[in-house]
Amino acid sequence: MTVQVTTPTLINLGTLASLGPSEAVAMKDTVLNALSKHPFFKDLPLDPLAAAGTGLEQSVRLTGLGDYSKIADRTMYLCSVIKELTRVAFHVQVQAMDEESQLHTSGFPLVERRTRVPKNREAVKPLTGFTATNIDEPGAALLGADSQDAAFGYQFQFTKLDPAVEENWVDDAPAPHRTCKKIVVRGLDSLSRYSFRGRGIGDDGPGPWSKVITIPIT
Repeated sequence: MTVQVTTPTLINLGTLASLGPSEAVAMKDTVLNALSKHPFFKDLPLDPLAAAGTGLEQSVRLTGLGDYSKIADRTMYLCSVIKELTRVAFHVQVQAMDEESQLHTSGFPLVERRTRVPKNREAVKPLTGFTATNIDEPGAALLGADSQDAAFGYQFQFTKLDPAVEENWVDDAPAPHRTCKKIVVRGLDSLSRYSFRGRGIGDDGPGPWSKVITIPIT
């Protein structure tokens, strides 16, 4: 007998964590517009979000005009906006526990809903065709691999230290990628050697790690 298991609707916190400065300003505006005077969601901590958003807007405007001394402020306000968005998201998620349809009116991005049908299916295997190469951008690398039917997401990691030590590995993103093609990893130290690895993620969890590739970063 096949049993369908419907997963709950969830706010996509991974999307919030990966917002850039301009994206965070837009998300802040969307959430505030959606939740201010909302007929369902009540007593939300919106004032700290609005305050942090004002600071981020000003620093984004000034850095856009060439005042690079405000980059540190922009980074600080970006972290504050993401934190406050996450705080509001937790309140919204809890209040909508029994009224999930209300989440679609919250202004937050939602995790794609998947109806899982447990069945015999191919397990996620080690990634094949895994590559890591330099690109024409300082401190960046391009990753790629062959996609798998059994995987709905892909995780990539890197390290500048000994790749044989598991604790040295760092995720390239706060949430799995939906594709394994043309993954750009930025923020690496130029003129250093980095190791990279990846794996697919299926309904039964992550698969084995790929082979490790070590390259110099320009």
